[in-house]
Amino acid sequence: MTIHRFLKRFHAAVLVGVSLALPALALAQRGPATPEEIARVEQIAAASDKDPVATMASADGRWFQKWTDDVPDYNFGPDKAAFWLMNGAAKGELKRVAIFQHAVSTAAYQVGHHIQDPRETPESLDSVTLAGLEGVLRAYEHMLPTHPEIRSAALDEALAARDKGTLAQFVAALPPMPRR
Repeated sequence: MTIHRFLKRFHAAVLVGVSLALPALALAQRGPATPEEIARVEQIAAASDKDPVATMASADGRWFQKWTDDVPDYNFGPDKAAFWLMNGAAKGELKRVAIFQHAVSTAAYQVGHHIQDPRETPESLDSVTLAGLEGVLRAYEHMLPTHPEIRSAALDEALAARDKGTLAQFVAALPPMPRR
């Protein structure tokens, strides 16, 4: 093998190695959630309680959705309230808005209470699930006066449970998430 041929193969191997390492380096550069990001998530959740449609469509809404995918120290995922919303409690445009609102409400609760993975304990999962549904109900109440067509019997039932102080029992009675 000539030196030229050796160098050509060596350079090709180096290029392949670097191209394989770059994505891993990019992922490694993303550190844990910063205090500024946590404050931003909490602000987005507060804004979304009042106008989830506008928040979801905003730059903050897009940032939030990317951030939940990228931040390495928190595990955000569906729970039985999200499953309930996706499978009939909310329909049409309300479904998309309710799912976003649930996600932002649960994330704000998690970061505010330093719950990195709510599935670690049943108590953590229950509290995150309840916080998510409470956020959905706040947003639903704000939307109803201007969008009466989104009315949902299931969400009305959840509102009634909240108003009676039995929302935790309502959430506990929701069907479990399907097993994977």
